Amino acid sequence: TIPESGIDYPVLQSNVEDPEYYLRRDYRGNYDINGSLFLQADCILGESKNLTIYGHNMNSGAIFGNLDLYAGEDYYNAHRFAYLQTEDSIQEYRIVTVLKADRNLFPFQQKLPDVAAVQEYLKAAKQREVFETGDDYLKCIYDKVLTLVTCSYEWRGARNIVLAVPVSGAVWSQKCS
Repeated sequence: TIPESGIDYPVLQSNVEDPEYYLRRDYRGNYDINGSLFLQADCILGESKNLTIYGHNMNSGAIFGNLDLYAGEDYYNAHRFAYLQTEDSIQEYRIVTVLKADRNLFPFQQKLPDVAAVQEYLKAAKQREVFETGDDYLKCIYDKVLTLVTCSYEWRGARNIVLAVPVSGAVWSQKCS
């Protein structure tokens, strides 16, 4: 859920043999042109350092159709928090940067083996952000990152990428906000 954005859906996950199963299916497995939001197949909740969620950029605004609005600084400032509910808890995330890239410019699908890799991932994203969001989040050390991905249409393979860090769970190396 991203409050007041129209993004409020269950997040599904298929297996590594058919990682895009939910690209054109609803939560019941029935064909649906909108598809569903889905977690990258090799992500493991509670373990993976990079939780990557995909969804279609629908013209209607459905699924991740409003994610591209984050390219506007006013929209970004008005919608800074996302929530991921699992069976165990609800995790609050602060959206910290927005990119337009492809897999070659920014490898958003990568597994991050440790906390140091999370920091490098965030620093690399900072260098490609659409507009200056501030770098206060780089003063903190995070154990994971939430990566939201949808299509963008500036060039073949372009993606809108929104990164968020956990509100709780930062290692307080300096003043973290």
